[in-house]
Amino acid sequence: MEHINFLITATPSSELHGGKGSKLINLIKIGANIPPGYIITTKSYEKFINESNYCDELKDLLSTSYSKHEVIEHSAKIIDLVMKTQIPEIIIKEIKRGHILLNYANSSFAVRSSASFEDSKHFSFAGQANTYLYQRNINDVIKSVKKCWASFFSPQALLYFLHMKKKNSTLSLDKIRMAIIIQKMVNASVSGVLYTSNILNNDRNQMLISSSWGLGESIVNNSVNPDMIILQKGNFKILEKTTGKKEKKSIPNSIRSGTVLIETNTFYREKFSLNDNQIRQLYDLGLKAENTFNYPQDIEWAFENEKLYTLQSRPITTLKN
Repeated sequence: MEHINFLITATPSSELHGGKGSKLINLIKIGANIPPGYIITTKSYEKFINESNYCDELKDLLSTSYSKHEVIEHSAKIIDLVMKTQIPEIIIKEIKRGHILLNYANSSFAVRSSASFEDSKHFSFAGQANTYLYQRNINDVIKSVKKCWASFFSPQALLYFLHMKKKNSTLSLDKIRMAIIIQKMVNASVSGVLYTSNILNNDRNQMLISSSWGLGESIVNNSVNPDMIILQKGNFKILEKTTGKKEKKSIPNSIRSGTVLIETNTFYREKFSLNDNQIRQLYDLGLKAENTFNYPQDIEWAFENEKLYTLQSRPITTLKN
């Protein structure tokens, strides 16, 4: 199929699959457990723009310089045109075909962004574009694909892009190519983030884990005070464990696509969210990922029935040494 590539068989390519997507493919090749799915390639985004009824207007806006004072207006114009553009029928057919070939009937899916320039050692586009979790049917997935493309042009994303241009003046919105990752949802009992270097003290000989009950978006969105673990990297040793309050947890919405944030039961607020075996699995994953990409990694992960899934891995961009 021309417009989608399955994660399990694809060849890593940042230009075709974006930074996040190409790293997932690399992780599969080293034996990491990745939720099954496919990538809507950057070619689909190009086709979407080029066949838009508003193609000339979009290309003009994407190639026009803007200041921080013009961000809101510039963002609104681009998003309006993106949302009014129809996804080409051939892309929709391939998305539906991909779902059939995955053979995950009655499953929910995550829709994640993956830009051609993101997740490098110098730039991390993390949190700038939207992620849509627990999309329950193919129609919601297709709607979320377009919303994901549009979210690259939100005011906060355009402001971040201006920040990146200060470091690299050759960057331009019209040069961005966006892939979209579609993956089966992990019904996570516990999720979190693993840093293969300790970002709290810049110690590259330590790992730092944040974890909480439910879906990891509660940690990524800073809506929960998670458990924290510090590990010795050279030889596995738990140096420090701190139990967070874990006041809330993110779970699937029982009525429609998406998630909801609910209060955590008192028992689980006080109970540490990871056992020693899970911590060891995360440690092993961290070593493997850092060795593969030859740089400290920021890894999102989830456990379902004691099985560890890697959701994404990107370079840590905040280390000071």
